[in-house]
Amino acid sequence: MRSTRRIESTQPVTTRAAAVLVVGLAALGFAACGGSDSKAGKSQANSRATDEAAITKVLGELQQASVAGDGRRICTQIFTPKLANSVTRSAKSGSCAKEVKAKLFSLTTRLTVQNVTVTNSANGTATIKEENGNVSTVFFVRQSGRWRIRSVQAA
Repeated sequence: MRSTRRIESTQPVTTRAAAVLVVGLAALGFAACGGSDSKAGKSQANSRATDEAAITKVLGELQQASVAGDGRRICTQIFTPKLANSVTRSAKSGSCAKEVKAKLFSLTTRLTVQNVTVTNSANGTATIKEENGNVSTVFFVRQSGRWRIRSVQAA
């Protein structure tokens, strides 16, 4: 299901710099389960729509934390631990939170969610576009029942 959503904020952010900070992580290979009856199909469609909304919500939380300069929240609640550790290892400061706060976002760029796709119950992607035309793909994984950003890649 394709959807376009604009994340509204008084001070929007960008994720372009994330491509510099983020190392590519291998996708988790889980097969989607499905049934052939119409109730199972409706249930899967409802679940997919719910997951897509949850992923869009995470992007909104990312934007809110960015505007607030809350690198700690981004690293501990929005990024996967593996991504946060990767940022920490590559940061001159040795801190994911400091690196994210200093380099990840610009308060002058608007973020538009162009597309959200849930590939299976554990993986999803979102295509985002910045006001300047830069497009990135954000990869999500469900961990402990919550969607988290596992990587960002320039499209």
